[in-house]
Amino acid sequence: MNVSVVLPTYNERQNVGVIIPWIFRVFGVCGIRGKVIVVDDNSPDGTSEEVERLSSEYDILLIKRKEKLGLGSAYIAGFREALKCSDVVFEMDADLSHSPEEIPNFLEALAGCDVVLGSRYVPFGRIENWSLDRVVISRAGNLIAQQLLRLRIKDITTGYRAYKTQVLEGIDLDLINSNGYAFQAELLYHISGKGFHITEIPIVFRDRKYGESKLSKKEIASFVGLCLSIFFRGLKRSR
Repeated sequence: MNVSVVLPTYNERQNVGVIIPWIFRVFGVCGIRGKVIVVDDNSPDGTSEEVERLSSEYDILLIKRKEKLGLGSAYIAGFREALKCSDVVFEMDADLSHSPEEIPNFLEALAGCDVVLGSRYVPFGRIENWSLDRVVISRAGNLIAQQLLRLRIKDITTGYRAYKTQVLEGIDLDLINSNGYAFQAELLYHISGKGFHITEIPIVFRDRKYGESKLSKKEIASFVGLCLSIFFRGLKRSR
C-alpha cells in the first residue's frame, strides 16, 4: 500500500520541521510506504526552504505556488499529484493539531469503508486548548452543514481525513469551487452524493503551538454561503 499525506502550508516553517519527520517516523514503525506532498502558497517565512532542506532526507514532493491561492485549491493540487502514485491519500494540517500517531488507526478503519474522518465530535474525540468562541463557531458550523447539506456526519469540517484513491478519482474535482474551510464541507457533499461509505474515528485535536490560525470572518461567511447555495440548488431540483 502506498500512502501520500497532503500538507497545505502558509507560514508553517517551525511546524513542518516537526510534523514531516514525525510522519516518516510513523511510516517507518508501521512499515508504510509513504510520501508527503507539501503545497506551499509562497510563504514569506521560509516554509518552502525548510521543506527543501528536509527533502534531502525524506520522500517529499514540494509544490511551490506563486501566491496565496487558498486551502481548497492547495488540497486539489496535492490530490492530483497523490493520485499518480498512491492507494490512500491523507489530508492533515501542518500546524501539529493532528497527530501522525493516528495514521495506523485511519488505515485500519479504511479497510471497511472508503473515507475515514478524524472526528472531534464522536465519543472519545476532543479538542484541547481552544477558546470557547472557537468551539461555538465550530459546533455551529457543523450543525449548519448537517442540516443544509443533509450529511449524517458529526465532524464535517475536520481537516484530518483518509481517502481511498478511487474516491477522489470518482468525483470531479473541477466541480469543487470553494476555498478555505468551506472546501471540506463541499468535498464531503460530493463524496456522499456518489454513495461512498464514510466512517468517523475519534481524534484529539490540539490547538497550534506556533503561528496563527487561518480562520477569519471571511472564511466563516464563505462556509455559510456554500451551505446555503447547495441547499437552495437542491430545493430547485426537487420542484
